[in-house]
Amino acid sequence: MVFPDTKVVRHRILITGVVLVVVSLVIVARLVFLQVIAHSDYVALSQQNRIDTVPVPPVRGLIFDRNGKILARNDSSHEIVVVPERVENMQKLLGDISSIVPISEDEMLSFNKSIKQGTHFDSHVLKEFLTDEEIARFAVNNYRLPGAGIQVGLKRYYPFADATAHVVGRVGRINQEEQETLDPTQYRGVENIGKLGAEVIAENVLVGHAGHKQLEINAHGRPLRVLSQKPSQAGLNVYLTIDSGLQAYIHGLLGEEKGAAIALEPSTGRVLAMVSRPSYDVNDLVSRASGKKFQELVRLEERPLINRVVQGLYSPGSVFKLFMAYAAYEEYGQPPRLFCPGFYRIPGKIRKYRCWKKEGHGVITMRQAIEQSCDVYFYILASKLGIDNMHYYVSQFGLGEKTNIGLLEEVNGLLPSKEWKKYTRNESWYAGETIITGIGQGFTLSTMAQLAQATAIIANRGLKYKPQLILKTENSDTGETLEIEPELIDEVIPKDPQTYDRIIKAMVDVVHGTRGTARKINRGIEYQIAGKTGTVQVIGKKQDEEWDPDKVKKKFHPHGIFVGFAPVDDPKIVTAVIVENSN
Repeated sequence: MVFPDTKVVRHRILITGVVLVVVSLVIVARLVFLQVIAHSDYVALSQQNRIDTVPVPPVRGLIFDRNGKILARNDSSHEIVVVPERVENMQKLLGDISSIVPISEDEMLSFNKSIKQGTHFDSHVLKEFLTDEEIARFAVNNYRLPGAGIQVGLKRYYPFADATAHVVGRVGRINQEEQETLDPTQYRGVENIGKLGAEVIAENVLVGHAGHKQLEINAHGRPLRVLSQKPSQAGLNVYLTIDSGLQAYIHGLLGEEKGAAIALEPSTGRVLAMVSRPSYDVNDLVSRASGKKFQELVRLEERPLINRVVQGLYSPGSVFKLFMAYAAYEEYGQPPRLFCPGFYRIPGKIRKYRCWKKEGHGVITMRQAIEQSCDVYFYILASKLGIDNMHYYVSQFGLGEKTNIGLLEEVNGLLPSKEWKKYTRNESWYAGETIITGIGQGFTLSTMAQLAQATAIIANRGLKYKPQLILKTENSDTGETLEIEPELIDEVIPKDPQTYDRIIKAMVDVVHGTRGTARKINRGIEYQIAGKTGTVQVIGKKQDEEWDPDKVKKKFHPHGIFVGFAPVDDPKIVTAVIVENSN
């Protein structure tokens, strides 16, 4: 037996010892790093693997009218939800559920989209608004539907449905573009956001603030217990300025006609009613699977989704004469008597601009011209004033620009001028265009909101208020309220203090005068109304062509417009109404 050399053994033992010391030092250094230097980082990672933070969405604030009547509330809704992580065969499960409760194509598309955007551990809604019968059928069969169940959620509901659709508006699912601009902390777990009407105007107070729950989870991501939670903060309740009774009444009066109506409180600018017809049941667009219904509404020729009060652009017609009268009083002090033979010719021209009264009105004053809506008087007046003067004076009443009522869909309108035509069309302005502008035709376009605000300025003798839809907010927990004050934005002050009184007297004659164009509405009323009628042509006609409504399709009939306020001595309400194709 041969024994190794003692020196070799010692050398090997030394090398092994050094290696063991080095390895031990590395292990000790690593332990020091893990336990001391990087301790806090690894604790955080460990917690993330063990704890899941789940958002708790806030309850959306309610919407009331000025009298406390509910306009938008949150109703409980039973819905079928599926957790994909617990489902072995999704297609089989969906088939089994469909055999128990009908699932529409839109609901299936919405469900699949939700799964793609979410996680397999989340609950994804398959069907909303289950009936009692559907709940019972599902519950009986739930034992053979692993991964599916029923939960109760809150869904927005609008009691007045189509009557308040355009003013209260609606909520809808948050889209990708909106998601990128929202505060992620405030909106965590929130699915819906205001899309139209007051729901948009008051979004920042209605939405509330999201809370969260910290859940302990296992290695598979399943929740085990709640570790801590921060409750969500409900949104504030919002009171609108509208009167739901008046809103419903006007909605009913318009019936099946197409048109729009707005009523203001002239002393504050607060909106009392805003109606657009045709309308739609806004509750049909609240569910996740409302895409098909929305597309059906978009395709309708009647365009029910359009808010005609702020989006409908119409020639103001003879209502424009009120503001022409203001311009005349400013320019001439006392406008002259003029002769109406039934038509007007621009000097040196052949074309006749006809009055609605074929035989003419004879010699007529400004007051009589407004009462009887004489076109020739205002043709002559427009010729004398010129388009630039007309634009200057009428623009002070806000025609041609947004009222800033707060609705995102509001449009500007158009008050033409030489400068506008040159800039937009690179064309010169013609004398004939001045003539027809004088009676609110031609390029001039206004919304009913603009005409109501402009009429309110007359009722207020010059005070111009911003139209207001939000009356106050309320914290339902504390009862604390915050009222939104009226906003006086301008004053249209004439040179002669009597100017507005003269225009108003003429407007009273329109309703109460023996020849007033609206005299039929004065029967049985105990107070005086100041008003002005207007007719808006939809299609042109030849100079000597006789109008026979029986030979023309209804959609080509002229529109009828009325603006007014009452009582005259202490105005409480201003209205602007248009009924399309009514003449």
